[in-house]
Amino acid sequence: MEYWIIQAQENPAAPRDEPGRREWRSNTLAETLADRTHDVVRWRSAFSHQAKEFLAAGNTSQRHDNYTQRFIACPSYQRHVGPTRIRNHLALGRNFLSMARRESAPNLIHVGNVPIALAYAAVRYGKAVGCPVVVDIRDLWPDIYADLLPSRLSGWRAPTIAGLHALSFRLKWSLRNATAITALTRPYMDWALGLAARDQTDKDAIFGMCYPRHETTPPAADLEALRFRLGVTPEDQIAAYLGNIGHQSDFETVIAAARSVSDRFPHFKVVIAGSGPREDELRRIAADAPNVIVPGWLQGPEIASLLHIAQIGLIAFHPVPNYLLNIPNKFSEYLAGGLAIACGLGGEMGALIDETGCGFRYPSGDADALSGKLAALLGDPSKLEQMGAQARILHAERFDGAQVYPAFADHLEHLADSTKGQASQ
Repeated sequence: MEYWIIQAQENPAAPRDEPGRREWRSNTLAETLADRTHDVVRWRSAFSHQAKEFLAAGNTSQRHDNYTQRFIACPSYQRHVGPTRIRNHLALGRNFLSMARRESAPNLIHVGNVPIALAYAAVRYGKAVGCPVVVDIRDLWPDIYADLLPSRLSGWRAPTIAGLHALSFRLKWSLRNATAITALTRPYMDWALGLAARDQTDKDAIFGMCYPRHETTPPAADLEALRFRLGVTPEDQIAAYLGNIGHQSDFETVIAAARSVSDRFPHFKVVIAGSGPREDELRRIAADAPNVIVPGWLQGPEIASLLHIAQIGLIAFHPVPNYLLNIPNKFSEYLAGGLAIACGLGGEMGALIDETGCGFRYPSGDADALSGKLAALLGDPSKLEQMGAQARILHAERFDGAQVYPAFADHLEHLADSTKGQASQ
């Protein structure tokens, strides 16, 4: 059968044999379905949300691995929030419909809920041609805009969300008219079902963010090269952050805690790796903290090496619903590396940490609490090792891509098979 996997903003997939490559959800789902001899088209934006640069010139197609990658023409934008990004989203929806109408209909479409305009276009197309469409909930969009309100305006959060929902008629329509919904977590599924104004059925399913298991040790030369780049030694204890360096995380608390424990634990280092709008700002903030390293973006082999030499994984998201109700890719990535997780959140991730002992929680924004917990753990290597072992167990049981993606593909195959030949409503 033929499947269309639509997700605008994921990075293009790295080669499968690249050490430390990230298994982005839609890319790996496309690979898994194509491995089963299905014809798969992986639709994405021609503009990179992460790098803020074009990946392709207009509406183009290329063969990647065992599936077709199709880029959708759209305008650029430089800021995460603003009119130029809205223009980009609307263009993605329009151009997708224009391209799709010239294609033979697939057997099933799986589309991310962001951008809403693209999800709306996919569901419209599916209804017109009688193709089942599954909407994948990966962000509480547009509710996340209410998280941008300053604390002094917290009383406006509820009416802001109500207003956003009133304006999100395309999202509500898409969820009500989709064949099914998939989501990262139970709270995410409940949020989507609430907007769809319906109960869950056996067509809806929850598949968490997952990450491949680490089965091999990176080459010694790669480990040495990364240590040289970071300025660390094999004796150093490392707490690592991997990901976007934006406004969604409280890096100030992490840096203050690192500065606080530097005298007692001179071999402790914090590595904040990635890129984003706050990268240069963090370097300025950490200028007087020599144990904080902000190296910029790491390539796949470097990520694998960092997960190998680090002992602690940092999750410092601000405590807003989009993260409290979510278990993002970063969590499973740290688990796969056997890192003890230092988490400034309760919610879904905090509950798993409490349940399994794979790390510790600290109150968001409390640098003294974080430094105290870090000091206690750094002074107790056996406890640190125990948390790392629990992290690997949790990964194997619930977040291993080798188990999650086949189950995900099974579900989509069942939906495609059970709805085959149905007419549009």
